Amino acid sequence: MTIICSDSGIVLREVNTDDADFIFELYTGDDFRKNIGDRGIHSRQQAAEYIKHKLQASYAMHGFGLWVIEADGETVGVCGLVLRDYLPHPDLGFALLPTHYGHGLARRAAKLTLKYAAENLHLQTVLAITHPANSASQRLLQGLGFVQVEATIEPATGERLQTLSLTMTKMKAFE
Repeated sequence: MTIICSDSGIVLREVNTDDADFIFELYTGDDFRKNIGDRGIHSRQQAAEYIKHKLQASYAMHGFGLWVIEADGETVGVCGLVLRDYLPHPDLGFALLPTHYGHGLARRAAKLTLKYAAENLHLQTVLAITHPANSASQRLLQGLGFVQVEATIEPATGERLQTLSLTMTKMKAFE
């Protein structure tokens, strides 16, 4: 298990195929599909393939990706950086199982991710995209210092996505 970073009971670690049940549960949840999208995962086997061909491939190709969030030893969500071919900079992504909403875990994991992005990856700019109706994620991002920029059109679906940007030197995540 490769731990990326940790702080105050939160650990971000690389996803592995042992996480297939968790990824299946998270990615097939109603909130995930509504706010993030359908990733074509309809079985635990497809979750394992997604881990190998998407999540782990991102680590190998870019040195970052989505990482599992563990809080006090329990797997609660994912958070990390995604490099999309239609965005000029990596974007911060996060998702939690609904039973873990409202406890500040996404914010803490996002802060850890941004700290890692600044200190280890030396990124200057990080973006974030959200479904326009996902006001909770937008509030979290704005609380970290992200500002709204021109919307992005997702090429595969044509969906207009709320787009936010963070210049790492102006980051509130370290406050």
